[in-house]
Amino acid sequence: MASRVFAVDLGAWSVKLAVASPGLRGATLLHIVERLVPPGDQPAETRAKAVLAALIDELHLREDSGYIGVYGDQVFTQVLEFGFKNLRRAELDKAVGGELEGVVPVDLEDMVYTFEPIPAPAAPAEGAVAPEAGRGRVAPPVEGMRVLTYAMRKDRAEHLIDLGKSCGFDPRGILPCAGAAVRLVERTPSVAQARTDGAVAVIDIGHERTDVVVVAGGKAVFSRSIARAGKHVTEAIAKFWKLPWQDAERAKHSDGFVASHAEPATSDQWARIHSVTVGELQPFTRDVRQTLAACRAKTGYAPIAALLVGGGARLRGIASYVAEQIGIPVWRPSGDDLTALAGPRIGGNVAQLPIDSAAMTVGMAYDAAGGRPQFDLRSGALAVKMDLGFLRAKAVPLGAAMLAIAAFAAGAAYADLYRLRKAKGVLEQRLATESADVLGEAKSADDVLAVNGPGGGPNFSPLPKMSAYDILLEVSNHVPPKDKITLDIDQVQIDDQKVDLQGTTKTDGGIDMFVTELRKVECFKEVNRGPTDVQSDGSRRFKLTITTACM
Repeated sequence: MASRVFAVDLGAWSVKLAVASPGLRGATLLHIVERLVPPGDQPAETRAKAVLAALIDELHLREDSGYIGVYGDQVFTQVLEFGFKNLRRAELDKAVGGELEGVVPVDLEDMVYTFEPIPAPAAPAEGAVAPEAGRGRVAPPVEGMRVLTYAMRKDRAEHLIDLGKSCGFDPRGILPCAGAAVRLVERTPSVAQARTDGAVAVIDIGHERTDVVVVAGGKAVFSRSIARAGKHVTEAIAKFWKLPWQDAERAKHSDGFVASHAEPATSDQWARIHSVTVGELQPFTRDVRQTLAACRAKTGYAPIAALLVGGGARLRGIASYVAEQIGIPVWRPSGDDLTALAGPRIGGNVAQLPIDSAAMTVGMAYDAAGGRPQFDLRSGALAVKMDLGFLRAKAVPLGAAMLAIAAFAAGAAYADLYRLRKAKGVLEQRLATESADVLGEAKSADDVLAVNGPGGGPNFSPLPKMSAYDILLEVSNHVPPKDKITLDIDQVQIDDQKVDLQGTTKTDGGIDMFVTELRKVECFKEVNRGPTDVQSDGSRRFKLTITTACM
């Protein structure tokens, strides 16, 4: 069975779980489920934990790789600036940690963090009109680099890991929402059609908080959490109509509405509903505007479009209202978008699945299934513990895989050896046949190598033992010392059979001494002395003929 990866969102209103299967051509979504957290007096996390444990058993996920998602209200998010551009990941990690210790109210040893460099905004082409950035400060180009970071208290990360273990799985990672937003932008067709090369804001409206992640160039460049979401609209409805909480929540889902110029109220009843919901949505959109302005001031990116996801985005008319309030196009995922997010395995059942409300969870599953999530807070000492535990859990299948590889390697080696032996037998048969034709009897390779021609033998070689240069060195090495002889050789002729020497010396005894030394050379068979002429100065001119055996 193919391995599976799943991502979990432990929300205050519901638990969302997305299961994906990694693949060479990209991950495939297998399942998406949203289960409401039951009401009760216990903390929301405790009640959500019971729901998650039931889902793990129901979907048989105990042996699969799971990831827990965390959102802006659980982490510290910072954009850091550095004066350098090129730095190895390990060195950048140290620089980020040192900088975070000064801006996050947690000691470095009590913190886990993750980060990714932010791409520099592209300069507009010559003659092109830059998109309207809105009012407010725009971050100037940085000489070095900017980095988006998420940090969390280490004890909180350990608590989430223990929570996952108590539910039946060991979390492989703790993922902030930025990586999920990047995958959503990549896989939502309407985003690609609506934007050119600008930044896109993904706005995830949950129950108690809203996360805004700005994506540009395939990277998350800014992230912030807003403490306003669907819960506040429900509270406004419950207060105005004096409804119990559960009834107000159902009324919001069925009849909730906010008007705008693009979608005005068509009756007094809709206008009254609008007057109630807009009281909470006005501060919400104000916070979104401030978030986008902060992104502009920190990174230089001004989003040109926004995608609304999450359960709160189901409120009727909210996309048009938010678009008018923040001044950029805003839309919810269309049916084609949901089908594309769901993928080929479950794309036909998007109407029955919570793809829109769990869009961030789906994006997180895609991010995790890629092998290396863009942001992962299970780092440092926590990552080491996780990796070793994972290896221990996978020891048996890894050992079986190694044995299978060794068996295939042994089989391949035996097959190669068999082919070599077969080729050797063919060559030996050919050699025996051809040696019988040439030499009169069949011979082996060793027999043929021992006979290298007429008169040859095992030690015979056609190459000379000594070259002409070697002969000349032997003659030079056997010249008597200067205190015994005065010798002047003026002609040397060397061929393959003999050496002719001509020169002068002062006495006949000097010539005899020279001949005696030359006869000590092993390769000189004979050293014959020719006639000696007495010169006018009394010196003797001689000629020697040496027969050689080493040429």
